[in-house]
This record gives sequence, structure tokens and C-alpha cells, in this order.
Amino acid sequence: MRQGSCVLGLAIGLWCGGAAAATLQGVVSDKEGKPVPGAFVMATQGERKMTTTVVSDAAGHFAITDLFPEKYTLAATRIGYAPDKIADFQLAVGGGKRDFKLTTTDPTDQLPGNMWVAALPDGEFKARFITGCTICHDPGSKTIRKPRTEQDWAEKIELMSKRLDIYSVIPKFDTKELAAWMIAQKYGSKPADVPVPDPGKDATARSTITIYDVGYPDSWAHDMVVEPATGAAWVGDYPYDELVRVDPVTGEQKRFKLPTKGGGMHTLHFDKAGKLWITLQLADMVTSFDPATGAFQLYRGFRKGSLIHSFAYDEQGLIKLDAKGRMWLSEFGTNTIASLNPETGDIKEYELLGKEGHTYGIALDSKGKVWFTKYVENVYGMLDPDSGQVTEKQMPRPESAPHRMSIDDEDRLWIPNSSYGTLARYDIKTDTLKEYPLPDKDTFPYASRFDGATGTVWVQGNGSNSLYRFDPKTEKFTSYRMPLNTAYGRMVAFDYKTGAVWTSLSNYPNKHTERLTGSLVRFTGVEPPQR
Repeated sequence: MRQGSCVLGLAIGLWCGGAAAATLQGVVSDKEGKPVPGAFVMATQGERKMTTTVVSDAAGHFAITDLFPEKYTLAATRIGYAPDKIADFQLAVGGGKRDFKLTTTDPTDQLPGNMWVAALPDGEFKARFITGCTICHDPGSKTIRKPRTEQDWAEKIELMSKRLDIYSVIPKFDTKELAAWMIAQKYGSKPADVPVPDPGKDATARSTITIYDVGYPDSWAHDMVVEPATGAAWVGDYPYDELVRVDPVTGEQKRFKLPTKGGGMHTLHFDKAGKLWITLQLADMVTSFDPATGAFQLYRGFRKGSLIHSFAYDEQGLIKLDAKGRMWLSEFGTNTIASLNPETGDIKEYELLGKEGHTYGIALDSKGKVWFTKYVENVYGMLDPDSGQVTEKQMPRPESAPHRMSIDDEDRLWIPNSSYGTLARYDIKTDTLKEYPLPDKDTFPYASRFDGATGTVWVQGNGSNSLYRFDPKTEKFTSYRMPLNTAYGRMVAFDYKTGAVWTSLSNYPNKHTERLTGSLVRFTGVEPPQR
């Protein structure tokens, strides 16, 4: 169902008039009748696979606007309180009211992953633990932090490192050594004494969060992107070789089958002409997709095992071409980066320094130089395509795990360092690097994204189930929390027409995320930076 359409269905019912219009409101209080501020209040429409969430204010009041007059599952929750839920709540055309009563409970299973990681002693071994484990797992999930024997830990570590063989190169420790360390530190027995996120006291309180569930129980919904022309969200289903389009208003999902098996859709970006480009990790290919025709075009010629990872993109999130019309890509499986001419299909791969290397983030600066990070090797570097010269530098601290970076319009790289929970700014012009600690300790960030509209940088803070916006002018962060115990987010995307901020929540491996499928998350009502 598209906005402005009228659709009759047994499950969804008849609703003509375009966008949703009903409002749900009420009050969240405790058993004594006192207001509970900062609670997430969620309305889930199961047929649409949409959950809309707001935060209760200081008086416990909430209002969720623009809902469809349909049946919902409602819930209110806050860390330290047991959720209050109701199913089959019928919301009338004119809106409805529902109050919630919360009772206190043990918050152990509600705490974000960073609080469990922060309980470990700081040092290089902890950094190695974060580097090796958080790239695929949330260490705060019940599956990972449950009590185990040393032998059980060793078996589980071996299983986790080999479950996805292409990433088995990441852990740089002996399995028995790590298992012994986990036992010695009594991992998972007690969280760190660090502040618990309070969505009522940050920017989350002024935004609306919509979660769209996508895929199947064994899907892996990885990166997502917003289509500039329509505002639709697109995500790749990694194991099912399906591209999914999500209508942000109605939740309608449409799937397009990839014309090859075992593609492994990873990174997605639109180009200026409106075509969608996707890296196919497992097939050593790249594909373009035309939303107007539904046609895919495959580009072959990358070396076997390249595990093509990311595209270089501009300040609007669009594929960035150099002066010769080439796009640039990182290859995680080989010590190379690659160029692809979309007009001719010509591919060229460039060897980097060292015998091995696993390139992750990639960016193209204003001079045509190509920058990259190596997650495993703790490196950031540059390729001059004209001369073929490569320079590489170690991050200032060992085991920083530089993840998916972005570049701003002043030729500054923004590098999230997973192992230390920081955002690093590398100024290409002055050859200087500065680190900024994220608001929450040990939150193992995954990706950064420069926002060309506001001049700010967004960071995916996995450990605290948050997004952070960083203002380079004030050097201050703003926090946006997600209403989930484990989020495990990927890239950040923007809808420049509405101001909405999006991210995808990968559900691989399923048990660690404590969700059945992958999800897309949209924040609306995001305020401009305060300066």
C-alpha cells in the first residue's frame, strides 16, 4: 500500500486517506501512581511489521501520532521495570487512550552490552577481545554472557569464530587463552558501574522511532540505504539473495530476487542517476539495480575471495566517482582496493602494503586520493591512483580496530575505533589525528557517516544500542537511543527530504540479537544541531 492509495485486505482492513492519522496517548506510572519518565512506549502493528515508539515525558505522558486505526500490540518499558503489555488493542479512527503501570524488576537482562564489556579491565587484551568478538556478536546478550566453564567457553569461542568462515581471520588470540581470561574475569557475572542510558534525558525524548522488521528468522539484513527520489528504504537480505524495499509510511515490503545465487548482499548506495549499487561479498561481484525497471546488472572480474566490502561515497551518501569516472571499493578478503568504471565495466585492483590485509572503510578525497582502513591490522592509509604509491599508518593505539569511516567536505576522515569506543578525526591537510570518546564507555562503534546537510557526523554505537551525532564545531555528542536490549546496528542513512535518520540492525547470528529478524530503524523529529 503506497501513501495516497486505498487498499482492502482482510488483515489490514480498509483505510483510505493516505497517511495514518490516529493518535494513541496515555500516562506511564509506577505501582504507587507516580509518573515514570523516560519510558519507551511502543505500538506494534503486526501485519505491517512496524513498531512506532516514543518516550514518556517528565509527567509520564506520551502521545504516538500518525498511527493507522488498526489493531496493535502495545507495551511500555524502561530499564529497571518489567514491561507492561497488551495485545489486540483496537485503535479507533479518532485515536485512543491507554495507560501503563510499571513495576520494578531486576535490570540485569535489560542492560546494554557496553555495561558488560566495561566491567572488563582496560588494556590490550580487552581491546583484542572487542576487536575479535564484537564484529559479529553483541557481548551483552544473554547467549554470550551466561555462566560457562572454561571448556564450554573454548567450545563456544571456536564455534563463533568459525560460524562465518570468511571472518575467521579476525580473532588474534588463542582460543584457550581467551577462554581462561573470560573465566578469570568472571565475564557476565556483574555489569560495570557506569551510567545507565536514560532516553528521557537526551535527544531521544524529542524524536519518534519506527522499527520495520524485515526478512526471515534465518535472514541477515545487513546494510540499508534511503532512495533520494522516494524516501523508500532498501536493504539486502544476505543469505536469501533478495533486495527488499520498505515503504516508510505504510510498511509495505517488496522483494527483488538477485539474478545469482550465494551473492551475499552487503553494502548499498545510490548514484546520482538513481541506480542502486550493491557489493556481493560471497560472489566476488558488484551489481547495479534500477528501481524503475527492476533490472539488475552484474559486474564480474574481481579476484576470487575478494569479499568486496564498501563503496566510497560523497557527503550526500551517493556513489562518489573520481575524475576518470571510476568508483572505488574496499576488499576485506584480499590486501587490495579496487576501482570499477560503471560505463565500461573495467575493474582494476591495487595491492596494498604487507603480505596480508583486510580493507574495511574506504573514502575518496577532493584530490582524487583513495583512503582506507584495515580493521584487523589497525591501519589507515592512502593510495594515489595515478602513481600507484601507497602509504599506511598504524592507529596511535594498538588494537584500535578502525571500522567503517567517512570523509567530510573539508577532507577530514572520521574513523570509529571499535576497541576503545572513540571517534577519530584525521585531518588529511594537516596530517593530525584526534580522538573523541563516545558518550557511553566501551560501546564498540561500527560505522560513521558524515551528514553534508548539517555538517555533523553520525556514529553507530552498538554497545549502548544508540546512534550518536557529533558536531565538529562544538565537539559535542548528542545521543539517540533504541528501544531494544540488543541493537547491533550497521550503517547510518539519511532522508534529506524529511530529515529522518535511519540505520539497519543486522540479526546475524540470530540468538545474539534476541530478535527473530533483522530490522530497519527510523528516527524522525531529529532536531538540527545546537550551536
